[in-house]
Amino acid sequence: MGTTDATVHLRPVTQSDADARAALGISANINRMYGAVTSTAPRMSPDQAQRWLHRLQTHPHAWIIAADDTLVGEVRLDDLNPVDRRARLAIGLYHDSHLGHGIGRKAINLVLAQAFGPLGLHRVDLRVLACNLRAIRCYQSCGFVHEGIERQSACVDGNWQDDWIMSILEHEFHGLIANTTI
Repeated sequence: MGTTDATVHLRPVTQSDADARAALGISANINRMYGAVTSTAPRMSPDQAQRWLHRLQTHPHAWIIAADDTLVGEVRLDDLNPVDRRARLAIGLYHDSHLGHGIGRKAINLVLAQAFGPLGLHRVDLRVLACNLRAIRCYQSCGFVHEGIERQSACVDGNWQDDWIMSILEHEFHGLIANTTI
């Protein structure tokens, strides 16, 4: 792994993923970009891995992100509202070595194809810390548009951070894929 040529696919979680997830550990750098405490222990206990596994197994729209058949992260469509045809995207890669190789972008495009295809959604939105420039660039490259700012909405390591609200609409996604390949 380590190149943008990695084969990325989404798949359901399996019992064997708990050990793979625990082996990846917990990155303080990645946790900080989600607004979590950066002093988190770098190891993931078997109990934590089992709780993670159960959370994904019981989520109706969650997938493992696999790059070259190796677990590297997760992606979810949270709060799916079938009446308003909307959901909130949540994505996470687990290890610093997975960042910057196009894996997240490929996974987002795959989940958006599900959202705007079989799931029939009209809108997918997300929230991202304004300081998470790597993620913002990724979301923009996938067609997400900056809609607004929720000022000082997260306290990260004692510092207030703004949240960006971004979204992509069904017709915007279909316009992008008509001009590119995922």
